[in-house]
Amino acid sequence: MEEIPVIEEIPVEEEIPVIEEIPIMEEIPVMEEIPVIETITLGKMKEILKQHIPKQNTLDSYVRTIQQVHNHFKIEDMSELFKTKEQDIISYIESQYSNNSTIKSKLCSVYKGYKILNINGDLFKQRIDFYSTKQTLNQEETKEENKKTIDEGNEILSHFQNHLEELGKSIQKDTIENDNAMLNNWDVKVQLYCVLKIYLTYGVLRASELIECKICDCDCDDTTNYINVNTKRIVINNHKNDRNGKKVIDIDDKKLLGILRKGVGKYLITNQNGELYQSSSAFSKVFMRYFQYNVYDLRKVISSKCIQNGDVEEIKKLEHTQGHNLITILDFYNVYKK
Repeated sequence: MEEIPVIEEIPVEEEIPVIEEIPIMEEIPVMEEIPVIETITLGKMKEILKQHIPKQNTLDSYVRTIQQVHNHFKIEDMSELFKTKEQDIISYIESQYSNNSTIKSKLCSVYKGYKILNINGDLFKQRIDFYSTKQTLNQEETKEENKKTIDEGNEILSHFQNHLEELGKSIQKDTIENDNAMLNNWDVKVQLYCVLKIYLTYGVLRASELIECKICDCDCDDTTNYINVNTKRIVINNHKNDRNGKKVIDIDDKKLLGILRKGVGKYLITNQNGELYQSSSAFSKVFMRYFQYNVYDLRKVISSKCIQNGDVEEIKKLEHTQGHNLITILDFYNVYKK
């Protein structure tokens, strides 16, 4: 018998082990370092003031006032005191003193701390400005100047108010009789009524600011002087001090607004031919012919009356409207006295 050959055993391939995927470790975020906010103690505040105020007398005065405020409110962190108690600090200082100059000085001392610590102190700025105005008015009262009596000024003011009343009656009569023709034609009489009403209510703007002033129902570009009857604002972009930005005057007189709405799309003032005046002096001549006084006569009366009343807020409005600071008003327009 033949020998049966032995069949060699086929080797089984070794199973390749599956290597498990090693998870990638997530990167641990680096925690940001939380800045430590330094507490500004009274002692630290004194050191900071010393670095910013070279004059010893001024430094002593500022430190003394700030220490008084600190002792009253008993808040250790000066920056926290300034941020949370601005109005309270102002009220406290005003309650402690009666002299305007002293109050202003004390407010300035504390406000220096606000500026050094870069903390907003708008309320302080407003009150300091308020007392600066009060001081200026007090100084004016002590001056001996050759001025006209306020009675003379009141006569001129009454003259203009009478003219305004007569113009108003005339416009109303013509409007009824002519079925709104007067307003639709935007007659010179209507224009002068609006100008005089603006002057007597809000202050005497320069003629140069009004001779090219448009009446609109929307805002115009930044090169135009206009009255927007919808926003109820006079916007003067072009004026003597336009480097300081545009001048905006809010109108709250309903009768004036009602008449101005009839002039939308037209200029506030034009000559008899419906054309723009070539210069402010040309308009001033027409104003003089109608009212027997010029624009600056009225400006002096209104300025003097406002100064005599001594209302700081009204004086600020007048400065804004007429484009003069208080010193200029006192030097050139406050010509009537009690």
